[in-house]
Amino acid sequence: MRNMTLAIGLGWVVFMGGPLCLFASQALKDANGSAVQALENGGLSFPPQGYTLALEDAFNGRRLDLDLWSTSLKVFGRWGDRYHNDSYLNYLSDEDVLVEDGLLRLRADNRSVEGDNPPGVYDYSAGMVSTHDRFSFQYGYIEIRAKFPGGKGAWPCFWLMPQGHHWPPEFDIAEYYAGRRLMHLGLCYGDFPEINWDSGGNNDVDFEGKWNTYGLLWTEGRALWIQNGVVKREVAGAYVPKVPMYVILSNGVSSRIGPSGEPDAATVFPNFFEIDYVRVWTRPEVVKR
Repeated sequence: MRNMTLAIGLGWVVFMGGPLCLFASQALKDANGSAVQALENGGLSFPPQGYTLALEDAFNGRRLDLDLWSTSLKVFGRWGDRYHNDSYLNYLSDEDVLVEDGLLRLRADNRSVEGDNPPGVYDYSAGMVSTHDRFSFQYGYIEIRAKFPGGKGAWPCFWLMPQGHHWPPEFDIAEYYAGRRLMHLGLCYGDFPEINWDSGGNNDVDFEGKWNTYGLLWTEGRALWIQNGVVKREVAGAYVPKVPMYVILSNGVSSRIGPSGEPDAATVFPNFFEIDYVRVWTRPEVVKR
């Protein structure tokens, strides 16, 4: 495709040339028919009937639940436990992971940080939490209620990575390119280094500073991206992941080559990716803990 920038190992695709709202009006089909039609007929709900709650964190305590969450990276392609690659400007800092007023608040800030993993001096810091090696699931429905920050360079994300610590696959459930006001909804699949992206996005929701729900219904051979109970994307096929995956919530600061562009004078710091809750529903026989 012309005018497309793809970063392997990172989890993003940027389609140049104006606002993007893929799949919003496209027929959403799979082998069982249209998800939209199923919704209209009352045959599909979120979470689906028969699913049970496997995980819930409403962040009502005074501190992060470290039995569930880690604040360091385990993803494929990282340059260190606190830095992914040069599409980011930020170093991950525990100081930017805040639990207060019943919310998880992942802060991104314009402050000098001297890091040790990898070593270096960074102009920005940000917060991230991950359930790697603590909680993973294979098939189910996952949902957060969240507010996303705006501004060029802001790069918050809700995503899944494989518990086996290989890559692909990767689900980007709600990855906000604030510099483009575009929510990326993506799936990476294949066998490294031969990887493929099935990506779309939408800009028809007021993401910035507004509470919305974001979810993924993941079943064998099928995945639906949901926003506020509305199906925004559907993919179906043998390439839909079949392995247990864990949860990542991250705020971030994009570099010049990243999908949100480098921050400018109008970008507000500190900014916050705020999450009210994380919930996972699944069939009991496939939950992994």
